[in-house]
Formats: sequence, C-alpha cells, structure tokens
Amino acid sequence: MTAKMDKLIREGRTFFITSHIDPDGDAIGSAFALAWFLEDLDRQATVYLKDTVPYRYDFLPKPRGLVHTIPDREAYDTVFVLDCGSFFRVGDGHERIAAMGPVVNIDHHDTNDRFGRVNLVDTDASSTGEIIYRILRSMKADLNHNIAVNLYTAVFTDTGSLRYDNASAAAFRICEEMVRAGVDPGRVAAMIYESHPKERFLLLGEVLRTLRTFGDDRIAVANVTEEMFRATGTNREFTDGFVEYIKQIRGVEVAVLLREIGPESYKISMRGKGTVDVAAVCNGFGGGGHKNAAGCRIEGAISEVEKKLLDAMGIK
Repeated sequence: MTAKMDKLIREGRTFFITSHIDPDGDAIGSAFALAWFLEDLDRQATVYLKDTVPYRYDFLPKPRGLVHTIPDREAYDTVFVLDCGSFFRVGDGHERIAAMGPVVNIDHHDTNDRFGRVNLVDTDASSTGEIIYRILRSMKADLNHNIAVNLYTAVFTDTGSLRYDNASAAAFRICEEMVRAGVDPGRVAAMIYESHPKERFLLLGEVLRTLRTFGDDRIAVANVTEEMFRATGTNREFTDGFVEYIKQIRGVEVAVLLREIGPESYKISMRGKGTVDVAAVCNGFGGGGHKNAAGCRIEGAISEVEKKLLDAMGIK
C-alpha cells in the first residue's frame, strides 16, 4: 500500500486534504504534516477544515494552503480524507469533495466504512498520524520541525499522552524520533493541556453540575447546552477533554458527554475503560470510533437521548 501512495504522490501535482468536523490533535496534526511534506516536494496542497483550528492546537505550524471554505476548484489529482470513519464526517459539502478527484481514505478507526477508491485503514495503528508517519518514512521524507511537531501532536494526543491502550511501542518510537528531530515535548504538552482560558473552567463547573451516574455508578453522564456557552462566553471547542475528565471518576466504566448542537439534537462523546464497547453503542446510532472512544449524534429531548443511550448499554 505504501508503494501505491508513493506513486500517487510522485505522479500528482495537486492535492486536497481534509478531515472531520470538530478536529482533534490527530486530525489536525496528520493533515498539516502531510501538507508540509507535499509542499516540500513542490506540490500544491490545499488543507480544508470546516472548523477553525481549536485554540489548544493553534501553536502548530500551519501549511500555506489551509482554508476553511471549500475551494471553487473542481479537480485535484488526489483527495486525501484523514481520520474519518465515514465521509460525511467531513461536514456539509462532502458530496462535492468526493467529486473533486480520486479519494484516498487514511484512517485507524474500527468502524471505518472503506469509502475511498484507495483505503489505507489500519485499526492496529495508534493514530492516523502513525499511518502518515509510515508513508513519509517510506518516501524518505525530511522530517523537519514543521512535520515533526505535527506528527508528534497527532500521536501524542490520540494516545491520551501515551496513556491509553493504543499507546503501542510504535507510538512511543515515533514520539521519540520526533523529539530527536527537535520537538520540545514539554512545550507541546503545556500548549495543549496547560494553557486554557479561564472561561473553560467556568464552563466545566456548569457541566459538572449536571453529572449523574447510573448502573451502580458505572455509567457517568453530563451535558452541555447552548445556554451554558452563552453564560460563560465559550463555544464547543472549550469542551474538548471534558468527557475524559468525567472518565477519571473511580468505578466509572463509561463516561458520556451530551452536547447540544441544535433544537432537540445532541452530539454524544463516549469514553470507556474496556468493559463496554462504546463504538458498538455509537454505531447503533450511525456513529462510530474505537472500543474505548466513540461518538454519534442523537435527536430528541435530552431525557429521551439519555434513555436511548442507557437502553443501548442495557441500563434500566
């Protein structure tokens, strides 16, 4: 497969790179690293993210071709879709993007539906960043600072700072190599985890007031509403990491965060500790992810959404 990727990149001149809405460190770091590599090869690389880069990742070196609206250009030699289990996760306009060129689907999610003409999906990889690293290494890329810090961030964040079960030996080796290439791990950690606006903590306080537990305290559920955002002067990007915070409660096996995204519409983020396959739960609602980290969207009043989730987990 890496030989096929090598051929696509060597023979192509124009590339479109995109990832999912509400981008995380893996999505951003993978997309930026690939774009920097293509730019170093004197290729034209356009990176489209529907949402702006969250503040905690704003320190990452951004490629010149970063845009937040779909370009008018109609055709590219290759369209790379990174870290998306399904194409619709790119957001509105994904049908138009699909028509721009042959789609290469690069991902590591268990629930990926193989939507690309070329599918480079490795569910054993720690992150999409790890797969991008392999591609670049196979092409003997110069892992300069722009590439290295983005790859490091992709792997580091998707393994929960190298704490999760997916923190494989390969993930550690990649991070070590990026440090040897000049990445400052202390600075990266500080920018991602220790540089939050005070409004984030005001919002967290509101969210924690909604915390409830079910199933003998094994399931913890909290919610965030549009009214909370207005009251604290925040937005959805400030909730990044909240569900992991809830997961830290002793005895909790599944943490759930319900975020209001519209009238009677909620985005669900779930995290588990291995006893419940949260990807299977989310897959039942059209979402997906990994066994211990998944998401979906559910329509209905918040009490109805909560009940649907608890029923899916066998909690009465």
